[in-house]
Amino acid sequence: MLQRGILITGVGGDIGQGIIKCIKNMEYAFDVIGCDTDCYAAGRREVRIFFESPPVRENQKYLEFIKKIVNAEHINYIIPTTEAEIEFYSRFRDYFNEVRLIVNSSFIIDTFLDKYKTTNFLKSNGLPYPKTYLIEDYNNELSFPMLLKKRKGYGGKGSVIINDNEELNFYKTKIKDVVIQEIAGTPDEEYTVGVFSTGKDVYSIAFKRVLGYGSLSKIAQLIYDEEIKDLAERIAKASSLEGSFNIQLRKTNKCYVPFEINPRFSSTVYTRHCFGFQDVKWWMDLKEGQEIKYIPKYKRGIAVRALGETFFDLVPL
Repeated sequence: MLQRGILITGVGGDIGQGIIKCIKNMEYAFDVIGCDTDCYAAGRREVRIFFESPPVRENQKYLEFIKKIVNAEHINYIIPTTEAEIEFYSRFRDYFNEVRLIVNSSFIIDTFLDKYKTTNFLKSNGLPYPKTYLIEDYNNELSFPMLLKKRKGYGGKGSVIINDNEELNFYKTKIKDVVIQEIAGTPDEEYTVGVFSTGKDVYSIAFKRVLGYGSLSKIAQLIYDEEIKDLAERIAKASSLEGSFNIQLRKTNKCYVPFEINPRFSSTVYTRHCFGFQDVKWWMDLKEGQEIKYIPKYKRGIAVRALGETFFDLVPL
């Protein structure tokens, strides 16, 4: 069987490691190459060759590094997993005409990596949204508690619950490029939704989640809800999605409110793969013009994230 060369970036992170497991679970034969800025990236042991990469902010150096791997290892696909790298490949996609990039459209990336633009997108398309204000435009429209978030914060980084004006004034001086956002719903009614679209057909899978190990989904309970399914389809069609993204939302007494849309695979990518929602495979199939059809595998189920260790440079006594 012909092997396809695939480069996965950020293999030290949970998403990169999840994608590796998805690929190894496919019927296709892949030559899996990995890279990360951390030489002790946990996913390093799971790929055939690992490369330590320069920081993506060093654009030219990073570009030359990736091009060298593409040529030397005959790479057919690149799957970037970190937001910074996804932004890079969106900007420099014309430099990679010889490979298939598993990245969303520039519109989706530019819109959904920015929390203020995300809210405006939802509002302009008649979709539920959390009230959100640029810090410089905020004039006490919300009641406490509220959220102060970086416009481009990732994985909950840079998000702070604000309880009074004293805290608000303190953090305004400490965190730059931020938005003020209402807190919609409660953590007890938080959901993560994987969405895949061919550009015509839209598929989704939803989990009620409990966070743990930082901001990861520690427990994911499969649910079926027509309101969530309809909301996911409306967002996908309004953004002209062709590929995959992830919606985080909370249930309120009125409706489900999306508060994050991540234009990438999420940390539950392997969880949903095991439930039959194989969006890593489908995105590659889409690039190759293959037919895609989602048939749900289970009517209920719970996934619990486990911790593990990887060891390097062990020298026996």
